[in-house]
Amino acid sequence: MISLSLALCISAFGSLCLGMPRHFEQTFQRKSPPLLLRALRGLGWLLLGLAILPAIKALGPSVGVALWASALTIAAAGQALLLTYQPRLIMPVSLLAPLLVLPLLAV
Repeated sequence: MISLSLALCISAFGSLCLGMPRHFEQTFQRKSPPLLLRALRGLGWLLLGLAILPAIKALGPSVGVALWASALTIAAAGQALLLTYQPRLIMPVSLLAPLLVLPLLAV
């Protein structure tokens, strides 16, 4: 459950990054429609809100919120590094992070 929270945070920050015109152009080398930017930002905020649920379910409300804050920090730092050095990897990492965690949850 903790890994799912981190994966959702990674995807959320990827969506929030791509929801900014400058970062979208940096990643895809083209302008984006304003509606797409708004949708990406909304998806990012939704995923951030959903990321707290697995942490609270696994460890309870007090420790879960602290874990979620730690996951936010790690995910934001990782996305910032990707944006700085490999902006084209933001979308694949954001899409694959939750998918890679799903097999761990089945065990």
